[in-house]
Amino acid sequence: MNSLAPVPRPDPTRRPARSPGPAAAPPAEGPPAPPPPRRVREMSTAELGRAGEELAAAHLEACGWQIVERNLRLRQGELDIVALAHTTLVFVEVKTRRSFVTGVPQAAVTPAKLRRLRRLAGEYLMERSTPHRDVRIDVVGVHAHLDGTFSLEHLEGVS
Repeated sequence: MNSLAPVPRPDPTRRPARSPGPAAAPPAEGPPAPPPPRRVREMSTAELGRAGEELAAAHLEACGWQIVERNLRLRQGELDIVALAHTTLVFVEVKTRRSFVTGVPQAAVTPAKLRRLRRLAGEYLMERSTPHRDVRIDVVGVHAHLDGTFSLEHLEGVS
């Protein structure tokens, strides 16, 4: 019996489906691509601070440090980064600035701020038992350049 129903024709613009051979790898489905970086001028102060802390944490990890805590809120304030550098527990204060109008970022860590960091470090040590031999406070100053690049300076043992 003859059928008069039209037979679908292959679309000439479409590639035929191929079955993957034994050497073909499945398509990689990774995390979505990060959004394009925003210009430093367009970042809010909070966004700029987070970017500086990310850069500082990446720098410390590249130096072989183990990040123990980040943005830890305690009763008396917040610790930016708590890291373990070999056997030393380091409390890292990160300061990020767009310009040097008010001075270098590290200059924002005043004697009063250092006293507060010492109190926070003491509170942390009383509440947690991270194994360590020594304790110190470091400051990482991050400068955000207008071209979108960042530079940092790591000061060890500031107190």
